[in-house]
Amino acid sequence: MKKIPASWLNDFAYCEYQIYLEHGRGAKPEPKPETEESKAAQASLEEPYKAGAKLELSVEDAMAKACGEGIAVSARGVEVEGVDIVGCIDEIVFMPDRILVIDDKPGDMAWPGSRMQAWGYCVAFEEQYDPRLPLMAAIRGRETGYEVWAQPFTEGHREEVQRAVFRIRQLIDGEAIPVGTRNRRKCQACRLAASCDVKVA
Repeated sequence: MKKIPASWLNDFAYCEYQIYLEHGRGAKPEPKPETEESKAAQASLEEPYKAGAKLELSVEDAMAKACGEGIAVSARGVEVEGVDIVGCIDEIVFMPDRILVIDDKPGDMAWPGSRMQAWGYCVAFEEQYDPRLPLMAAIRGRETGYEVWAQPFTEGHREEVQRAVFRIRQLIDGEAIPVGTRNRRKCQACRLAASCDVKVA
């Protein structure tokens, strides 16, 4: 069974009809200028980290080092693969008492889709590495580098992600009728607006 990229959880929370259009019907999104700006901003965040990086550690070694030495250990661009979800976590900070999973997003708002994506990363990380410490999901402003939201990852969040994954698979396989958003602003900003047959004018 094909695994779901964590970014699809963001799209699903924004509008499940997006998932149906792009991954069920094969619609192509329109390129938007802000996409390139976001990529450039993401690259600028990487430079200070690369310059300050001192050693290469596996995830398991980073967790052990943080707990054993009582220090924080940071890793960027961590690939994760769970039972249902795959993705690349922007940054993980391993602390002696918890693990912070950070997703970089444009702006200074933690939208529902952004939170869902961060929880998806937590699900995949837990399934792959079985950490003994609690996880926290966080959203960080890509332009500012400041944390705008953080919340302990709970079983309720896991269940919410699992329900979303199940629904996404139904939409892609044609086993469910997709429902479009009724939010006009979302439709106006949607990257699939040109292909959408249910958008709100």
